[in-house]
Amino acid sequence: MSNRASQTEANEHKTKRDREGGSRERSLRSDAKASRKALVAAARELFAERGPDGLTIVEVAKSAGLNRSTAYQHFRSREELTEAVAEDFALELREMLKQPRGFVEQVDFFVHYFQQHPDIARLWMFHLLAGQSRPREGWGDYIDSLEQVTESPHSLPDIDAEMLGVIGLTSALVWSVMASQHPGGEKAALKETDRFSAELGRLILAGTRKPEHLPTTASPGRIPEQPAGRNDT
Repeated sequence: MSNRASQTEANEHKTKRDREGGSRERSLRSDAKASRKALVAAARELFAERGPDGLTIVEVAKSAGLNRSTAYQHFRSREELTEAVAEDFALELREMLKQPRGFVEQVDFFVHYFQQHPDIARLWMFHLLAGQSRPREGWGDYIDSLEQVTESPHSLPDIDAEMLGVIGLTSALVWSVMASQHPGGEKAALKETDRFSAELGRLILAGTRKPEHLPTTASPGRIPEQPAGRNDT
């Protein structure tokens, strides 16, 4: 066999090995990504049930269907795992806030969202009770959307957008706990949530909008308002 033919054959074998190696590497990366996702999802569920002090790497690994050595490859401590849960929640919050809404519509959204996802509400509450900061990315987007509303020419002057956001958020979180304990079941809880959201929206509008720009009618559970960033002339 000529030297050229031998070199060609060697290159073909090398290329095949490279392809196989690359395929294995991609498969390993995919498995690692799936494992991390499963661990964070399991941690979120346990976090919502017990708070951050109830998390252990071993228990989260068991809940995710993984062995603890795999879990420790991703998270070396409970603190790292808790931070991953917070980051995951912040990304989810950002997705919630992508659709432009006026402040009252934003509050209505969160009131109903937390009522229908009590695990998410508990997750946020435990996060705050643990003394951890609000998710920076999602919270910043939330306040930015409120500032667009409070700076509208139809709004009253000198409104504190951040404190207004705190009022709306804490109201939605506390209501989710109360609604989950409603003796009439899920259907009754949803009806009461509509009532709560409508009344909260009415109070917010009365405290933030100039009288001439207050809506005159509203359907139960939904307060009509222009989304943030639009001209509501």
